[in-house]
Amino acid sequence: MQRDKNDKLTFWKRKLREYQKSGLSRKDFSRQIGFNKSTLDYWFARISKEKKTGGLVELKPTSMPILKFPLNVVVADKYRIELHGGFDPILFAEVMKALESLT
Repeated sequence: MQRDKNDKLTFWKRKLREYQKSGLSRKDFSRQIGFNKSTLDYWFARISKEKKTGGLVELKPTSMPILKFPLNVVVADKYRIELHGGFDPILFAEVMKALESLT
């Protein structure tokens, strides 16, 4: 299932590059490639959103290092979190999920 999603995303990223080079309107380009304009709009918006967010990556450390200095985490160039030794990794994960839902 995941591979199928990645294949679709790769396909539509390629179509976006083709569209940008074509000089055609979205309507004409979608007609040329045999898709509805609404399908084209959906995928182009999804790809654009992905570029803006930069994509979040889930981190699962195997062990928690002891921090000698504060660790600063910046989320979406908007939120800054400073971690010190002894922080609660479960609470940190919950905070990250909450911030992710806001962006």
